[in-house]
Amino acid sequence: MCPQCGTRESEWVDEQGDYQEAYVAISHKCFGCEEIAAKQSEIPEGKPGAGMKVLLLPASVHAAQQLLEELTAAAR
Repeated sequence: MCPQCGTRESEWVDEQGDYQEAYVAISHKCFGCEEIAAKQSEIPEGKPGAGMKVLLLPASVHAAQQLLEELTAAAR
């Protein structure tokens, strides 16, 4: 099995050893992946950026986190 695409050679070659089209490659734009790639491009390479990961948070969760931080800072 190919570790990248997950298919097996037997899916692409029939019993006579002839190529058969088992899958069709299509392109698809994922807006989440686009957002992750944009944020990853902001992370510096090397030590300052080592270990940094990008994840997607629902906008409502992010807003709630920001509000909590503001309220916590104001209470100090």
